Amino acid sequence: MAKKSPGPQKLPVKNAANVRSDNEKLLRALIVLFILMGAAAALIFGLVALRRALFTSNPRFQLREVVVQAEGYWQNRSAQLSSRLGIRLGDNLFEIDPGELRKRLSAIPSVENCEVTRVLPDTLKLRVVERIPRAVLANPQGRWVVDENCVVIPRAESMSAGRSLPVILGISDRSLEGGMVLPALQPVMEIIMQVAQNFRDIDIKAVHMREPGKINLILTYRSQKVCQVLIPTGSKDVNLLLTALQSAILHAERRGDTRGVFDLSFDGNVIIR
Repeated sequence: MAKKSPGPQKLPVKNAANVRSDNEKLLRALIVLFILMGAAAALIFGLVALRRALFTSNPRFQLREVVVQAEGYWQNRSAQLSSRLGIRLGDNLFEIDPGELRKRLSAIPSVENCEVTRVLPDTLKLRVVERIPRAVLANPQGRWVVDENCVVIPRAESMSAGRSLPVILGISDRSLEGGMVLPALQPVMEIIMQVAQNFRDIDIKAVHMREPGKINLILTYRSQKVCQVLIPTGSKDVNLLLTALQSAILHAERRGDTRGVFDLSFDGNVIIR
């Protein structure tokens, strides 16, 4: 027998009460969401107002003193350094960004390292480690000095006062700017630093950079004998060369040899002329 085909099925239909219930739930959810958003905005506004009342608008935190801790040019120059950095007495201490201030301070060529600290209620402390000048550039009265990392520093803002520094000759100071690095001076600075650290009887007076491939030093030994020394720029062991130089000077003195030109260009052998 043939099966009877099922009749059309009836789909469930939501009644009006269910639709109204869903709309009410959605409305209540939106109302709760708006209330929470309003509460969050009020909280944020309240925190900002509270911070302003307690810190940024509090007259107790007005800047009254800038303390500079340094052992060179910037020592006892808090007013000059504050002006350079745009710090004004009376500004609120919490409106001063220590990180931004540290960037400005680090950009000063004579500053090697620094720290900026708020000291409540009214003091800003600047700790400055200055670059140490190791040589004067271009001429003995030159406007620029250089540290052991070949960083150019304005002489007027360095701790070079009262220091006897070698003069690096044979370079032009017309294009020099504070803060620039001169990698070409690295071989010279290596010699100067080795002498300063390990050869106290040697006093370098001048360095000539004119002859390619060689560094020409004018120095005194034990403040008496004046010598001219030629050192190749590609030397790998400067300490060994300077040790050989010192031995050659002493040997020449014992023999009564008054010649003063010492050429170290021959693999550690010293030629005296």
